[in-house]
Amino acid sequence: MVRSDAPVYYGREAVKENHPLARALCAAPAIAGLACAAWWSVRLACADLASRANTVESLARAVALDPGNAAYRAWQAELEEHEGRDPTPALTAAAALNPRDSAVWIRLGLQAELQGDYPRAERHLLEAARVDRLSTPRATLLHYYFRRGDWERFWHWSRPAFEMSYGDRTPLFQLCWRATEDAALILGRAIPPQPEILAQYLRFLLDQGRLDAAAAVAQAVSSKAGPAETPLLLAYCDRLLEQGQAAPALEFWNTLCDRKLLPYPPLDPQNGPLPTNGDFSASPLRQGFDWRVAALPEVSIVRLDSPPALKFTLSGKQPERCDLLWQYIPLLPRRSYRLRFRYRTAGLAPDSGIRWRLIDAATPPLASEDWRDAELLFPSRDARLARLALSVEREPGSTRPEGSLWLAGVKIEFAP
Repeated sequence: MVRSDAPVYYGREAVKENHPLARALCAAPAIAGLACAAWWSVRLACADLASRANTVESLARAVALDPGNAAYRAWQAELEEHEGRDPTPALTAAAALNPRDSAVWIRLGLQAELQGDYPRAERHLLEAARVDRLSTPRATLLHYYFRRGDWERFWHWSRPAFEMSYGDRTPLFQLCWRATEDAALILGRAIPPQPEILAQYLRFLLDQGRLDAAAAVAQAVSSKAGPAETPLLLAYCDRLLEQGQAAPALEFWNTLCDRKLLPYPPLDPQNGPLPTNGDFSASPLRQGFDWRVAALPEVSIVRLDSPPALKFTLSGKQPERCDLLWQYIPLLPRRSYRLRFRYRTAGLAPDSGIRWRLIDAATPPLASEDWRDAELLFPSRDARLARLALSVEREPGSTRPEGSLWLAGVKIEFAP
C-alpha cells in the first residue's frame, strides 16, 4: 500500500506526493500533449482554410502546413495544370503519400503521355489498374492503347474493361468499332458473355443499323433470355422485317417461339398456321409477326375473350386513310392463297371503306349487321413476305365511316 505522503524527489530534495509542485510535475506531460494537439488542430484548420481558396498559392500554403495530405497535393496538381504549369511533381508527391489512389496514377500516366514519355505513361496506367480493379483504370488503358495503335494490348484489355464496366457502355462499344469493323473479332475478344452486356450491345448494334453484326449477338442473347429481354429481341426481328429479310426474321421468330418466350407455335409457310394469332386469343404484341393495331385516339380497339374477337369503334374523325390492323405474312412464291375471316358491323354504311388489303388484292368494303364469313383469293407472285392490312379509306362522295366492326377467325391457307 502506497502512502499518500510518500516523498517525491525533485533534484536533491524530497517533495511529498500531495504537494502542489508534485501535482504540477505529474500533470506536465498531459498539458504538453494537449498543447501539441491544439497546435496541430489549429495548423490543420489553417491548412483546410487555405485549401478552400482554390489558388496555386493557397494550396502551396496548405501543403506547407499539412505536408502529409495527399489530397492537397492532388488538388495542387490540378490547379497547376490549369495554369499551364507542370503538375508532375505534385502528382508524384501525392502518389508517394497515397499509392492506392488510382486517379493520381492515371493523371500521372496521361501527363507522361502528353510529354511523349510513353514507357512511363504505360507504367503509371498499369499501376492504376493494379491498385484499382474497377472500370476506370481499365477503360483508360483501353483508350491509351487505342491512341498508340497497340492493337494486341488493346484487345487484351478490352474484355477486362467491359467486365468491370457499368451503366451506359456505348463509348466502349464505339471505341471497339473505331478500332475494327470485324464484328466477329469484337464479339470474340471484347464482349464478355454476360447477359446484361450482350443485351446492351445488341441495342447498340440496332441503333447503329448493324444488322449483320447483330445476328450472332441476338442468338447469344436469346439463348439465355427471359421475359425482360423479349421486347429487345422482337425489336431485332422488326429490323429484319423492315429490311425485307424474311428468312432470317422467320427463323429468329421461331427460335423465340420454341423457347416459349412467345405464346405462339412456330410459323411454317408450308403448313401454317397463318397468320399469327389469327383467332385473337392473345393480346397482340405489336412486334415481329404478330398484329400491329392502330394507335389512334379516334379509333377504339378492344380484344374480346368470349368468343375471341377484336372490336373496332370508329368515331368518324379518324384520318381519311389509315391501317386499323396489320401483320407481316411469310409466303411461298408463286402460290395461290385464300384469306378467310368472320366479321359483323354496326352503324357502318355499305360504302364503309373498310377492307382487307394484301399484295395487290383487296376485299369489298366490309358491312354486315349479322356475323358473316368472307374470303379473299390472292396470288403470292414472287413475294416471300407480304403485309396483310385491315385499312379504312373514305370512299369518294361519302363521309368518313362511323360505327363498329367485330373481327374473328382470320386464316390464310393454300387455295386449290
